[in-house]
Amino acid sequence: MESERINLISSSTKLEGTIQFSEFTRFEGRLNGTLKSHPGSELILGQNSVVEGSVEGDVVIVDGFVRGEITATGKVIISSTGRVLGDIHSPSLAIEFGGYFDGKCEMQSKK
Repeated sequence: MESERINLISSSTKLEGTIQFSEFTRFEGRLNGTLKSHPGSELILGQNSVVEGSVEGDVVIVDGFVRGEITATGKVIISSTGRVLGDIHSPSLAIEFGGYFDGKCEMQSKK
């Protein structure tokens, strides 16, 4: 993977509003708002991340904390350190041992 195709948002970053990303993104910061991806993207919400709002992407991996809605066209993975308080819409959901999910899950098929 070429370095210019990787987006990294560090843990010292605090954002509000709508953030649009493409390709591969690792988000470690805090966000009040929306993370929205372009088709073919992958998002990792790192252990330090806190998202209060919505997350939209193809592949969403949660290692941190999300309070809000997650919508994925591919899959959502909640790792052993991940916590999600809110609804998930995805054709595929995996929760690793130790991961936390409190909400509703709607598993629609890929379009």
